[in-house]
Amino acid sequence: MADISALIQKVSTNLWLLGPSAVILGASHGLASGHSKTMMVAFIIAVRVTLFQAVLLGLAATISHTAIVWTIGLAGLYFGSELYSEKTEPYFQIGSAVIIMGGAAWMLI
Repeated sequence: MADISALIQKVSTNLWLLGPSAVILGASHGLASGHSKTMMVAFIIAVRVTLFQAVLLGLAATISHTAIVWTIGLAGLYFGSELYSEKTEPYFQIGSAVIIMGGAAWMLI
């Protein structure tokens, strides 16, 4: 069997590879740390939700995460040739800090 990079380079003849690869890579990415699984499980246990509600929570998390990834990806494609990391990184750091501080303030209130 050929190397995966060689298969990906021949996208037009190997479309059967892209779908399953995307699903496998996306699922393994979702199992990585930092995807709020612990908080969702704690919520499910604390509120004692039904299986249906737990599945809905998982679907909502999946859909929102996917929508954010697509939005960032499309914005990157649109603005990518005009933006440079040296210029934009400070703004992203400030934006991240504002979001984190806003969330902390909301939790305190």
